[in-house]
Amino acid sequence: MRGAFRQGFDSPMLATFILSLILLGLAGFLLDLHRRSWRSAEHDASLKPNDRRYALSQYRRRMQASGIIGVLGAAIGCRPLVPHDPVWLLLYVISLLGACLAITVLACMDAWATRQHFARLRSEHMAAQVKLVRELRAKSDSPENVAKPGGS
Repeated sequence: MRGAFRQGFDSPMLATFILSLILLGLAGFLLDLHRRSWRSAEHDASLKPNDRRYALSQYRRRMQASGIIGVLGAAIGCRPLVPHDPVWLLLYVISLLGACLAITVLACMDAWATRQHFARLRSEHMAAQVKLVRELRAKSDSPENVAKPGGS
């Protein structure tokens, strides 16, 4: 009995199946997480149009990457269906590598866009801070704020 089980379902096939399920579960979790994040940003009335546009583009990039992770998981699970012909195996491996490359490119684009977004926010805050300091200096240098000698 034990030999029949081993012959029908070997360890690499089980590992492939488990990896496929993990990637599919991860993709589902990430898709739901990104959807919820976008919904909260969409209904946030305090967001500026630039921030809303950034949130939408971030949502799209992350949904695409998460979807590709799910497709990659399904493709890994379909490995036993790929014929053992070298051409088919080469096409299968190239498609897996292409999916991994697409995920990496989307992740790099997301990191770059996030960096740009926060750099813009930082420069806006610095400009507001400089403006506030100038206003405070101008107010403190005004003639009504200068103390009169010998009195209060």
